[in-house]
Amino acid sequence: MEYRYNPDLPIIRPDWQGNPYKDGAFQYLQDPFFPEWKTVLRMLMTPNPQRREKKADQWRPAVLPSTDWIANKDRDFLVWLGHACFVIQLGGTRYITDPVLNGMPMVPRLVHPPFPTPQITGVDYILISHDHRDHCDQKSVQQLLSANPQAKIFTSLGMERTIGKWIDDTPMQTAGWYQQFKSPSHEPQLTFLPTRHWSRRGLFDFNQVLWGAFLFEYQGKRHYFGGDSAYHWPFADTGEHFPDIDIAMLGIGAYAPDYMMQGAHMNPEEAVQAWQDLGAKRLLPMHYGTYDLSNEPASEPYRRIQKAMAEQERSHDLILPGVNEVVYL
Repeated sequence: MEYRYNPDLPIIRPDWQGNPYKDGAFQYLQDPFFPEWKTVLRMLMTPNPQRREKKADQWRPAVLPSTDWIANKDRDFLVWLGHACFVIQLGGTRYITDPVLNGMPMVPRLVHPPFPTPQITGVDYILISHDHRDHCDQKSVQQLLSANPQAKIFTSLGMERTIGKWIDDTPMQTAGWYQQFKSPSHEPQLTFLPTRHWSRRGLFDFNQVLWGAFLFEYQGKRHYFGGDSAYHWPFADTGEHFPDIDIAMLGIGAYAPDYMMQGAHMNPEEAVQAWQDLGAKRLLPMHYGTYDLSNEPASEPYRRIQKAMAEQERSHDLILPGVNEVVYL
C-alpha cells in the first residue's frame, strides 16, 4: 500500500501517513464503496415505488432576484447557488465551491441563479471537492476563470488529470486529507478533510482523483463544506479535531434507492446525525432541488430535513435559504 499526500502542504494530524493508494486508485479502507454495474442496472430496471409521487411533485427551491451581494466585499456571508455551489466570503476573501451552474448531459438543471455565471466576480478561490460531473464542470470553471483571472484553485489530489487542460496557467494546489492549503496569513485557513465517497468521470478512472470536504477557519469561527459524502466515522473525528464548527453545509439529497445511494450520499436523517457528530451549531442542507439524480420526489429532502430537526428540537438551528439568498455569517 502506498500513501499519498502533497509534500508541499502541512499535515495537521500527526498519526496520518497520507491517503491509501493502491493499483492506481485512492482507497477508502473502512466500509469501501464501489458502484457495481449490476447495482446500476438494478436501479434502472426496478420500478420506482415513488414514481407517481415524484411525477406529481413540481416543487423547486425559491430563487431570490437580488444580485447586490456580488459587489459587496465588506461583509462575511454565504450564498447558495443550488446543489453544492456556494459563494462564501470571509474577511473580503471570496470562494466558490463545486461550481456546476449549467445542465449536465441528460440531466437538465431544474433551478437557476437569476444571472449568468460570468457575472460572478470578485472570486479569489475556486474550491472543487471531487471530479463528479455534478461537482466539477468544465464550462462553469472556465467561465469563472474568464471573469476572475486572479482566482486560484484549491482541490484534491489527482484533480490535475481532470482539470489541468481546462485552466491554462491558473495556480492550483491539491491536497490530501488532513492537509492545510497555503494562503496568505491574513486570509482564512482551509483544510481538506475526509468524506466517504468516490470519484469517476469515465469508464476506467475509478478513484484516480481523491474526494473530500473543506473546513474554513477565520477569526475564531469555523465553517464546514461537506462536498459529497455518505454517513461515516470521520464526521465525529472532524468534530474532535475542529470543535465549535459554526455552520455545516451537508448534502441531504440523491439517496433513493438506498441500495444504490447509501454508500455515496446521506438522507436527511443521516445528515442530521452527521451534523451532530461534527458538533456544529447550525446545519445548512445542500445537494437537493437542483438536479434530478435519484428516485425520491423533489421536495422530499426539504420536508424530511425539517421534520428531522424538529424531532431533535433544533429547528432554530436549521438554515434553509433559497437559491441566491444571502446568509450573513
